[in-house]
Amino acid sequence: MTTPRTPTAPAATTGTRPVPGRARPLGNVNVQAGVLGVAILAGTLLLWYLAAEREWVSQLLIAPPQDVFASLGDMVASGALWPNVYATAFETLVGLVCAAVLAFVLAVAFTFSEAVHKAVYPYLVVIQTFPKVAIAPMVIAGFGYGLAPKAFLAALLAFFPLLVNAMVGLASVGEDQYNLFRSVRAGRWQILFKLRIPHAVSYILPALNTAAVLALIGAIVAEFVSAREGLGFAIQAATQNGSIAATYALLIVMGFFGVAIWLTMAVLNRLLARYRA
Repeated sequence: MTTPRTPTAPAATTGTRPVPGRARPLGNVNVQAGVLGVAILAGTLLLWYLAAEREWVSQLLIAPPQDVFASLGDMVASGALWPNVYATAFETLVGLVCAAVLAFVLAVAFTFSEAVHKAVYPYLVVIQTFPKVAIAPMVIAGFGYGLAPKAFLAALLAFFPLLVNAMVGLASVGEDQYNLFRSVRAGRWQILFKLRIPHAVSYILPALNTAAVLALIGAIVAEFVSAREGLGFAIQAATQNGSIAATYALLIVMGFFGVAIWLTMAVLNRLLARYRA
C-alpha cells in the first residue's frame, strides 16, 4: 500500500510578472516632462508663425516671431534693455522685502494677541479690496515719481498672501507639540523661534513665490502710470510708438522674470528645508 504524496509548491521563478491592467512606466518622468515641454514650445512657435505669416490675426495685434526675436536681440546688443530690467527687478525686490517683513511682524502680533487680530485684520481686508490700478495715480501723486510709489504698490500686492499664510503657519502648531514645549517651561519667544516659525516655513515659502509674482505686477502697474525707466515704461513706450515686435519682446523678458522667480524660490525652498518642523 502506497502513501499519498503531499503536493509540492512550484519552484519560485526569478523576476515578477507585471500586474494585469497596470501600465508599465515609460521612462524617467523628468525626461518625459522635458520632451513634452519642448513639444509645447515648438507647437506654440509654429502656431504663432502661421498666425502672423498667413494673417490669421491682424499684424497690428501680433508680430512674426522672427521680428520679435530680432527686436529682442537688438535690445540686448545695444544695452537698452538692462537699465529697464534692473529698475523693475529692484522695485520688485524692495516691495517684496517690505511686504514680507510687515506681514511677518503682523502675523506674530496676531498670534500673540487675539484682540489686536480682531481690531486690525478687518482694515487689512478692506485695503486688500482696493483696485490697485485705480489707486496707482493717487499713490504716485502722494509719494512722487521715484522708487517709493513703485515699491509701495509692489508691497501692497504682495502683502496679503504672505500675511494669511504666515498667520496660518504660526497658529496651526499641533497641540501635542505646544504642550511638550510648555511642559519644559519654554517661554513665548522660545516657542515662537523654535516651534512656530519652523512650522510656518512650509506655509510661507509657497506664499513667497506667489507674492514675488504679485510684487512684479505691482511694480509694472506703477511704471505704466509714471516712470522714466523699467519694463512697464518700456512696454508703454513701445506700444505708443506702434512697435508691436518690441512690445512682444518685452513681454518675453517678463516671462523670463517669472521663470527666474520660480527658480529662486526653488533654491530657497531647498536651503530652508532643514528649518522646517
